[in-house]
Amino acid sequence: MIFFFLYKPVHGQNYVKLNTFNTDQGLPSNHIYDIVEDNRGFLWITTDNGISRFDGKYFQNFSVRQGLPSNEVLQVLRDKDGIIWVNCFKQLPAYFDEVSNKFITINSNEILNEISKSLLRTTITADGNAKFFNLLGTVTFKNKKPISANNVYSHEFIIAKQQLVLHTEGGLLKDNSYCEKLVITQGKKKLDSILFKTALKMQNYMVDNNNLFLFSSGNMGYRICLLSLKPFKYKIDTINLFSNNTLQKFTNGKLNIIGRNGKVSIFDRNSLKLQQKIDIGLATNCAYVDKYENLWIGTLDKGLIFYSRNTTKTIKTAENFINNNFLSIATSASGEVTAGNYYGEILQLKNKLISKKTIENVGRTTWIRKIIYAKNKTVAIHDMGYSVNFGATKRILTEKGQPAYVKTATLINDSLIMIGSNSGLIKLNTNTLKSSQVHHNGIEITLSLVKAGNSMYYIGQKGLYKYNLQTELSQFIPLDKNRSTEKFNTLAYAADGTLWASTASGKLLIFYKDKIISCIPESAGMPENINCILANKNRIWLGSKSGISIIDYCIKPSGATYSIKNLSKNDGLSSNNINDFSLYNDTIYAATENGITKIPANYRNKIFEIKPELTGVKINQEVVKTSNKYNLKSDQNNITLQFAGVELSGHFKNIQYAINNKTKWNDLDGNTLNIQLNNGENDIFVRARDVNNHISTQNLKIHFYIKTPFYKAIWFWASMAIFLSAIIFWFLSRRKLSIQRTMFEQQLALEQQRSNITADLHDDIGATLSSLQLNSAVASQLINKDIKQTQKILEKIENQAKSLADKIGDIIWSMKPGKDEFMTISSRIKNFANDILGATNINYKVQIDAVINKKLIDIHTRKNIVFITKEAINNVAKYSHATQATISIKVVNDLIYLNIIDNGVGFEVCKAAGNGLANIKKRAKELNGSFNIQSAEKKGTIIAVVIPLVP
Repeated sequence: MIFFFLYKPVHGQNYVKLNTFNTDQGLPSNHIYDIVEDNRGFLWITTDNGISRFDGKYFQNFSVRQGLPSNEVLQVLRDKDGIIWVNCFKQLPAYFDEVSNKFITINSNEILNEISKSLLRTTITADGNAKFFNLLGTVTFKNKKPISANNVYSHEFIIAKQQLVLHTEGGLLKDNSYCEKLVITQGKKKLDSILFKTALKMQNYMVDNNNLFLFSSGNMGYRICLLSLKPFKYKIDTINLFSNNTLQKFTNGKLNIIGRNGKVSIFDRNSLKLQQKIDIGLATNCAYVDKYENLWIGTLDKGLIFYSRNTTKTIKTAENFINNNFLSIATSASGEVTAGNYYGEILQLKNKLISKKTIENVGRTTWIRKIIYAKNKTVAIHDMGYSVNFGATKRILTEKGQPAYVKTATLINDSLIMIGSNSGLIKLNTNTLKSSQVHHNGIEITLSLVKAGNSMYYIGQKGLYKYNLQTELSQFIPLDKNRSTEKFNTLAYAADGTLWASTASGKLLIFYKDKIISCIPESAGMPENINCILANKNRIWLGSKSGISIIDYCIKPSGATYSIKNLSKNDGLSSNNINDFSLYNDTIYAATENGITKIPANYRNKIFEIKPELTGVKINQEVVKTSNKYNLKSDQNNITLQFAGVELSGHFKNIQYAINNKTKWNDLDGNTLNIQLNNGENDIFVRARDVNNHISTQNLKIHFYIKTPFYKAIWFWASMAIFLSAIIFWFLSRRKLSIQRTMFEQQLALEQQRSNITADLHDDIGATLSSLQLNSAVASQLINKDIKQTQKILEKIENQAKSLADKIGDIIWSMKPGKDEFMTISSRIKNFANDILGATNINYKVQIDAVINKKLIDIHTRKNIVFITKEAINNVAKYSHATQATISIKVVNDLIYLNIIDNGVGFEVCKAAGNGLANIKKRAKELNGSFNIQSAEKKGTIIAVVIPLVP
């Protein structure tokens, strides 16, 4: 059974539905009231949940948090100064402040406060100002301030540079017709009136371009043109609205009429000729034509619908007729179009009639891989075999009688089709309908094959192969080492002898005479997941999952030069998923997952000059006013910038930015840039790029000056350098002075030591030597006279010499301390105690802290402690008659405690005389120490000396 009906593709300058936007894409609500375009190209969409600003890619929503009087925004308009005004439900008017990026409500006018208690309406006056009005009065704004306010409902317009006011008076006549009386005044003076009858009551009055428009409750409208005042002349034009209208709006040279049940009529603003009728089948609230003549329709509950004028045409049918997900397409020499889908269904378009064919299902879902016209036959190649003229399926068998699973096919000549399968190449004779396997080492044909003169190229598991149709031999085409791992997707052969091969890595390789002559990398703007390639003249058409890419190229000895342009749903494609191409005359047919698209072969993309816009600024996470210059504190360096590339038809790709250097541009993912700037001067340059990688010529420059903190300023570091230099100089000078002082003190100490040694030598050793000299002289005189006396004198000389040797030894020891155990002060004292007390009957103990050997390094102190101890030990041995004695030296809190204790006969301290105790007291005083003696008859003696430890 054959199904057919007349299809209605969308032609050249007609509107084509391209997209629908709703809350899933970012709208605050699907209930849309009104639409307007501002001077920067943004589209403003009012809803019952706020207002949204749309740049073609991103929605930025505003609500009461951003200053709206209410979230139910009924109307939006733009005055001659570009200010965006909103009218919310029973609220005061508000306008958008671009600097602060929020809405500001007008609340300083008494009449406005009064009339806003009822529902307001808005319009733009003849001189471009915003007017808010209802039956209670009118308020007009200029430069955001009210310039007129009254309690009269009227319409203003200008004729011959004179501002006039029009009042309407209507009533029902006896014959039940309506009489409309238009009274025209200037100031308080009535100029004239217009009286005419209408079949229906007027429901709306609008002034546009100094003309008055009246719209009835039915399908009629009127335009009254005032030609002159003296004499008073006017002209009435009738407008056939084609359906009962509900809403009207003037936009960019168009009069948009919204009818019931989603019917939209677009008239030329001047000629009132109908340009387009669109029946979207949905409840519609508004229609708006932007400056590029794109049509935007706001619906009651289905969001925003986008229509555009395109040179493309679409062929779609009802889903209950045929599934529009087409996998293959072909055109005959007579212009017949045939397309196959994934379900064994074939759509056939012939002489504007569409019919559907169904291929027999042979046990599984039938994918129509290729459709080939061979003479008077239409061959549908599918997974399980083929069908001729939509007849029964014929299986293709291998030499072993096994069924071959078909992948692709191409026409070699009128009687031969070459088929690629999992079993290799198979020839199908279209005359005899017999198939035979080609012997080529059993290579599986994985994806694509194309005819190239007397040869054919195909993709096998290992790569690219060339098959000679005359010799029936296959040849593997190796790649160079750098590309040996490339996997191929699909092929196309051009008339100039170039072979084009797409790879899985996203490249497009160009072969000439089986050698790669050029490569188009992915970074050049190549699409991902290329499904099909078509070569036509000097153009290559790439079908992918993201639309169509058109490559215009030129082959030169040095390689290929090329440019890439992209098409998508925004350009009229029925889908972005392209599965196959076919060429007929100068038309490209594209099989997509949602119908068929016809594209002129000479299609030229529009060049979109997209200006980048700064729409929001945050500094340290706080919202600030937008500007092109910022002077900030040193800690205000965390910057968030929000941008827009305004292009309503959806051709904006991304924002690029550079910091302080225009030679290095970065791609911005999304529309928000978060950055931390350095202190000082910073310039951020911003530009927009469209889907065809065209860079905008208009750049945005934002200057930031961030104060440098004092600890990073040059003056600070200069001061610090001077200060540190001064510190270093002071330190070195002080160190030098300290060294000099130390050397001086050492020299002084040395001199003191010398003085002490000199005094010791003079006092002790000198006196002893003098005594020795004297005794020696006396002994010399007596040696021959009195032998006994001489012997006594010699014994005295011997004792004096021994004492002298001890004293000299002590002085030498005190000046030459060493690490040797026998050179320590404790060993010196112990040895002396052993020598003196060991020969007596006194039981003695010597207790000396070992730490004194390390801490006591002063020569003078060492010597005097030894002399004091020796003096005390000698006194104990000579005079105490003691049986026990204790010598102890301790170091406590940098003080040396020297105690000599015995249990001898003692003595009266006050009556004590002799050189020993006097020497001890003198030496303790020299060391800045203290001397104390405790003794009594028969109670022993305690000598206590405390000396400060000199390091």
